[in-house]
Amino acid sequence: MSSLDFDLDTQMNNLEHEWRRGYEASIVARTEYQSLAACGAANTKQLSVARERLDRAEALKARIMAKIERLEDSILGHD
Repeated sequence: MSSLDFDLDTQMNNLEHEWRRGYEASIVARTEYQSLAACGAANTKQLSVARERLDRAEALKARIMAKIERLEDSILGHD
């Protein structure tokens, strides 16, 4: 295995780890948002904050997946 292969493998592992963390954060954010939405006592501000947190988590996940896809393309030579 060349150092380039090792570097690409390390990059992929790091991105996959980041994506898993983002995925877990999005699950937590979605659960919190849905719980607040189902709770009659939640106010609009609480729902707005929870929705923003969910949106940010989903956007982070999408950005990381785009990085993974670009790295896969470079590995496969689809630049």
